[in-house]
Amino acid sequence: MRKLTTAELVARKPSPEEFARWSRHPIFVVCDDIRSLMNVGLIFRLGDATRIQRLYLCGITGYPPSPDDPRPPWVAQRAGQVIAKTAIQTVQYVPWEYRPSAVEVVRELKARGVQIVALEQTDQSVEYTRARYRFPVCLVLGHERAGVGESVLDLADVTVEIPMYGMGNSLNVAMAFGICVSELIRCCLRDVILFRGEAPLSPAPLPPGERGCSPPFPPGGSQG
Repeated sequence: MRKLTTAELVARKPSPEEFARWSRHPIFVVCDDIRSLMNVGLIFRLGDATRIQRLYLCGITGYPPSPDDPRPPWVAQRAGQVIAKTAIQTVQYVPWEYRPSAVEVVRELKARGVQIVALEQTDQSVEYTRARYRFPVCLVLGHERAGVGESVLDLADVTVEIPMYGMGNSLNVAMAFGICVSELIRCCLRDVILFRGEAPLSPAPLPPGERGCSPPFPPGGSQG
């Protein structure tokens, strides 16, 4: 066994033009008042790695420079530079937009039949591996200290949390996103295999309904 070189990894990737035509997983992500630009960059990197449908940066969440950017030039430039440090050349590959209100975005998605999942510790939260996900799904991430806003939580169909086995109360928001979105991808791909009747990879996926992930695509259809 040997490690692959960077050149080998790059050679396995499609051209940007071809990548733009690839279908995306039916996962939307809403950042509700994320304070740290470094975290925003990490969320971009993870969003690219999991090929999410769209990233919404809301409220005080910083965002990369954009055409007709209303922010002072120095603010937009600094935001772009800091985000780029942890995004590692992935910003251009993640569909994103800035919206002042996370509540407005969540309401719009919910009206379109998207399941709203808030990653938050509440008295009704379930472990993220035991939630009954239904695609398309929107994962809401909150402020590093205050968490997801109450007005957004009121719109959530389910709240999920990651078990903490030590003395710490929670994980970094970007780290928590990486863990949870990986589970969403696993559920999504598993149900596509089950729905299409394809041979599953080892280990075999769980029976339909055990985790509640609905088959999101018609047989032979695309993920987009």
